[in-house]
Amino acid sequence: MVTYREASPLDYKKIAELHVKSWQQHYRGDFSDHFLDVEAASEREGVWKHRLTSPSPDQYVVVAEQVSGICGFACAYKNEDVQYGTLLDNLHVSSVVKGLGIGKHLMKLVAREVLRNDPNAKMYLWVLENNVGAIGFYERLGGVNLETVVGNDIGDKEVRKCRMVWDSLELLAEDDGHIII
Repeated sequence: MVTYREASPLDYKKIAELHVKSWQQHYRGDFSDHFLDVEAASEREGVWKHRLTSPSPDQYVVVAEQVSGICGFACAYKNEDVQYGTLLDNLHVSSVVKGLGIGKHLMKLVAREVLRNDPNAKMYLWVLENNVGAIGFYERLGGVNLETVVGNDIGDKEVRKCRMVWDSLELLAEDDGHIII
């Protein structure tokens, strides 16, 4: 069984570990092997420790858990952009449980949280252009690939990333029967 809850400061190491594993599986070639295998773990641990011990007021982090621990997470920043709305900055699910609907449900939880304060809210995220599986996933959930740009704000190399947008979150927020605690 998978349950969902808001992240706590004690979750930062497990979230960082899952984040790095996901990058290693999906971004090899986009980032250098040295960054992925040597630098990413401490870099992500620092990011997640800061995010969860000193959260910004607009931050929302939710985790998916099984008996074995955290198997997915999402991190969003509400109303981050005037035009595009909330930034879904991270969505990662362990490869061991992919295909069980965990990523979809994490996105639903983020959409519900965003809609709680703004019924007309929008959302967007950035995904690397080479991550075609993720782009397809987001498109199946109603996201539209609005643009592709070059950036170097993550990792250690310049990458091409796509801005996926949702102009409405109502369908994404519909109940799907998962357990939330």
